[in-house]
Amino acid sequence: MNVMAGYAGKTVLVTGGLGFLGSNLVHALVASGATVRVLDALLEPYGANRHNLAGIEDSVRLDVADVRDARAVEAAVTGVDVVFHIAAQTSHIDSMTDPFTDLDINCRGTLVLLQAVRKAPCRVVYAGTRGQYGRVVHQPVDERHPLQPTDMYGVHKNTAEQQCFLWGRVHGFPVVSLRLNNTYGPRHQMKHGRYGILNWFIRLAMADLPIPVYEPGTQLRDYNYVDDATTAFLLCGIREEAIGEIFNLGSGQPVCITDLVDAIVAAAEGGTRRMVAWPAERAQIETGDYVADFSHITRTLGWKPTVPLHEGLQRTVAFYREYADQYFGADLPLPPATNHPSQTMETR
Repeated sequence: MNVMAGYAGKTVLVTGGLGFLGSNLVHALVASGATVRVLDALLEPYGANRHNLAGIEDSVRLDVADVRDARAVEAAVTGVDVVFHIAAQTSHIDSMTDPFTDLDINCRGTLVLLQAVRKAPCRVVYAGTRGQYGRVVHQPVDERHPLQPTDMYGVHKNTAEQQCFLWGRVHGFPVVSLRLNNTYGPRHQMKHGRYGILNWFIRLAMADLPIPVYEPGTQLRDYNYVDDATTAFLLCGIREEAIGEIFNLGSGQPVCITDLVDAIVAAAEGGTRRMVAWPAERAQIETGDYVADFSHITRTLGWKPTVPLHEGLQRTVAFYREYADQYFGADLPLPPATNHPSQTMETR
């Protein structure tokens, strides 16, 4: 891909690079010939995993440090061409029970990074979220949709995005925001369901356990396989047309929760669907059906999703069958051994 060739010889920093989104991006950047730095605090329980860099450890400079540590961040950004700012607290529920930690990581941490970039200007690609839109007013959701989050996570992600664009305008460095869709795939933490329900459903199915679906299960959601999200990050970090823009991601194929679970059960060859009542804390922050309009990034950068849901689920299950011991907690049984071939699912 031409976008990969554009990173050869560049120095890139990925915050949160031991996590799900960050590590998949790091693998692609290393393959592109970039000099890659990773800043990650390895905080529990956010999903950082040293195994996420398996096979490329010697090709990456890893700084185990918090994005709120100004000295460490300043050292990490010096001499960098692009920063992909992915480090975050990402639990919607946790943001409501512990809003100050969410504020501290997602807003103060972002501002610490931006202050460092102010001294060593480079492009900043911010990892936004569909959660910034909150309760849906119209479908499909484009970038002009009202921002009315239903939880503090969405509020703080909106604030951090605005911090990026303001500091970029004032201090003269380029900024891009990528409002990510629900993303799934390899290298996600699989020990609990607080960060990414689709991945947790896969974990339950692989353990042949019931998968709880909130009634009536007709809620629509939009999902992207992680390789497609990685390609979008790469485009935002290299293309001049991306500067100053906000982009949605989406699949073009929204699916209701019951159909999603049935597809997971089929891919994992295990698990069952179980209908349950909505927990109060979940009902309070529910946004309604979500279908993304991603036409802006298609027109501007040529990005389109390439991995359909059934294929992405098969790749994801195959990955976790091979590496279950690196990702699955001890409180659920491991999946049975299989003869599935190794698949690392790198973005090409």
